Amino acid sequence: MMHSAWALTTGTFVVLLARERYHLVLWVGFFLALTWTSTLFFGRAVAGEPGTPPGLVHEVTSYVTRVLYQETLFFLIPFYTYSTVIGSPNVVFMALLLGLAVLSCVDLVFDRWLRTRPVFALTFFAIVAFAAVNLLLPLLIGLRPRFAAPAAALLALGGAAPLAFRATGDRRRVRLQLAAAGMFLLAVAMGLPGLIPPVPLRMTRATFTSGIERNTLTPVDTLVDHVSSERAGGALFVLVEVFAPSALPTNVSFEWWRDGDLLRVSREVGITAHAAGFRVWDGWHSTSGPLLPGRYRVVLQTGGRRVFGVVTLRVDP
Repeated sequence: MMHSAWALTTGTFVVLLARERYHLVLWVGFFLALTWTSTLFFGRAVAGEPGTPPGLVHEVTSYVTRVLYQETLFFLIPFYTYSTVIGSPNVVFMALLLGLAVLSCVDLVFDRWLRTRPVFALTFFAIVAFAAVNLLLPLLIGLRPRFAAPAAALLALGGAAPLAFRATGDRRRVRLQLAAAGMFLLAVAMGLPGLIPPVPLRMTRATFTSGIERNTLTPVDTLVDHVSSERAGGALFVLVEVFAPSALPTNVSFEWWRDGDLLRVSREVGITAHAAGFRVWDGWHSTSGPLLPGRYRVVLQTGGRRVFGVVTLRVDP
């Protein structure tokens, strides 16, 4: 219990250390490589006969593996939090990472499951590897977020394959495990991409306005919280600032909603972000007089309907 509290404390320190420090992301790859190596060469194979106490080498390696998992997960949490939007489907994946991070600190349970449940160990590694590689690919090679997720799923599955064969000699069971893990990761990455936050993109600011200077992207005014339909006029625009830590190509689109009804879906705009990010705007025009009263909600998303920003405005009669 004391070590679990210590692990949670060090994990909190890692979260604070990782904030806004994208130049440290390469350490995630290093931690992941160490975890893969320790699991592959010193994993369950050195535990001895079933039912016998594990030896010193296995105990040390098991401890190091747990620590690497803990630090990797806690390091990833800030970056995924930045791109997660409350109320969107990608909250599910963020909750999964948080749950795995907390579980990795419960040493008695986590260590026993890693030792005795190869399916759990394989799945745990695959999910952590997927989350890490999904963040690394856009930063290292500028891969679009919509392509980074399927590529990360394939790479995670490829990394987990040797671990599965090392963990057990039952080849049929290994193939079933690999097939299940592969189908799950690929289904999420390709069939349900909206569940995965589009790291490293994140919305930093959004401004509603009744008009915008298109050459300079300067809003003519700022509409905040509540505004009358008379003041808003017949059009409503939103200017969004997006942070990206590197020159990252991406597609961006907007969804406009009023009181739960879909008004408009903009076309996808291809943008290559500069090191500081980019600005993008869109608008909704009323076809008959002033804007109708209601709660307007604008959803910012990238390819695969992966949401990374939501902003709302109330238009009163």
